[in-house]
Amino acid sequence: MKKTHLAVAALALAIAAAPVAKLQAAGLVAPDSRPQAESLLQIVKAKKAKMKAKMAKKAKHKPGRMAKSRGPGRCGENMYWKKGKCMDARNKA
Repeated sequence: MKKTHLAVAALALAIAAAPVAKLQAAGLVAPDSRPQAESLLQIVKAKKAKMKAKMAKKAKHKPGRMAKSRGPGRCGENMYWKKGKCMDARNKA
């Protein structure tokens, strides 16, 4: 327990005595290392291409399956049989 307190006190003293400039942590990426676009037009084109790819990926889903009709007399609540399939009998006004 005494060693822990002594270590904490030594660390606090070292931090207090160190200059502030040396204590600041460096970022993972330097601000000037990020690639800069030559013009705003390139940025807009890149965003449009990214959005287009995203929309194309989204459009690839398969449509869901429809429920299979069982036959006349088995359609269910608020349904009736017409032209070989179950129809909705509710008022659609």
